[in-house]
Amino acid sequence: MVEDRAASVSEAITTVTGGSKPVHRFLRGQPKSIGVVLVMMGIGLFMFAIPMNVQSDALISADQFTPFWLGILFFICGLLYILSERNPSKKMITASLALSIISVIGVLSALVEFSGAIAGIYHTHWVNMYENHTEEEEIYAEQHYMPMKNMELVFFCHSLIGGVLLVVMTFFARAALRSSGTQAVVVMRDLPSAE
Repeated sequence: MVEDRAASVSEAITTVTGGSKPVHRFLRGQPKSIGVVLVMMGIGLFMFAIPMNVQSDALISADQFTPFWLGILFFICGLLYILSERNPSKKMITASLALSIISVIGVLSALVEFSGAIAGIYHTHWVNMYENHTEEEEIYAEQHYMPMKNMELVFFCHSLIGGVLLVVMTFFARAALRSSGTQAVVVMRDLPSAE
């Protein structure tokens, strides 16, 4: 009887560590830092687009509200990244991954819009330069179109940098959500025998 009790006590105790999803892979990408950067970029895009909403001959991106919706996407993605570092869960990382993919598609669309706006401003500016304008009108055209072109270039750079950050965080989120084998830890406890 003593042998049966000793045999049952020395059975292996198996525990599973690490969970089924390695969330630490997502946290390695510093989502809080990236989130703060994306929030600031989103606010910057939105606020810089407000004075761009002017009457102009040139087709600018603010006419299609591109900096507004891209700023909102950056802001929401940044908030999700900040919240996912505070409370890392599969649901939060999945939401971050989904919105990151949507935002990357939005960034690609915005890059096309910003490029078209830059080309349109150049075209409108040079067409207006050679239509028998006085020197005063040429200076006005220069002062009117060049700041708009520079802001479109800033929007383009913001989008490019934000897109790179979103792609990097998409890879980290994908690595965190990829199933991995769970690790089993076997603990053997040998109690002293009753001999």
